[in-house]
Amino acid sequence: MSKKNEDVKLHRLKKKRMQVKIKGVTPLLMEKMDPTVAERYDKKKSHQTVKEDTRSEEEKLKDKIHYTEDGNIGFPAAGFKQGMVEVAPYLDMYKKHVRGSVRVLGNIIPIDFEKQTVNTAIGKTSGRNQSPRLIKRPEFRGWSCTLDIIYNADVLSAEQIVNLLNWAGFQQGLGGWRPECEGTYGQYEVETSN
Repeated sequence: MSKKNEDVKLHRLKKKRMQVKIKGVTPLLMEKMDPTVAERYDKKKSHQTVKEDTRSEEEKLKDKIHYTEDGNIGFPAAGFKQGMVEVAPYLDMYKKHVRGSVRVLGNIIPIDFEKQTVNTAIGKTSGRNQSPRLIKRPEFRGWSCTLDIIYNADVLSAEQIVNLLNWAGFQQGLGGWRPECEGTYGQYEVETSN
């Protein structure tokens, strides 16, 4: 018996690339998880002795900031993409299509900002007591960045990408106290040349 060779027809991806300028509408609060917190949590889980963190909130501030490989302040690209995925149903799109068809290039996206301050608030500790505690977070005002995006043009258009980003900036936001978490910080929009 002999088998016939079958022709394989390739359906090539129609990848397109675009750059999108993002402008912060409200200040951005950063609250990157401190690596010592994760380390202490792991030790607690494995029933090891954990030393109490005696650093002041001021000393913890620098560890709450995301940095690019070359030491500039930035924000994870994943935050922008996750926002786009979450708002997809509001724009009659499937989350799965957005998740699979969009790439925000880079790990940490450098941000420009006009002013860096410290945001001070009262929060609660975790656990049974939930006693009040002072929380300090780095706050960035007048922030902006540029996203380098590759997308599958057979699934999404450039117009849909921009709309997803605008909706994500309004409904999801980035960082601490963002709209997704009942706050108003970290809102953004696509900068247009009008």
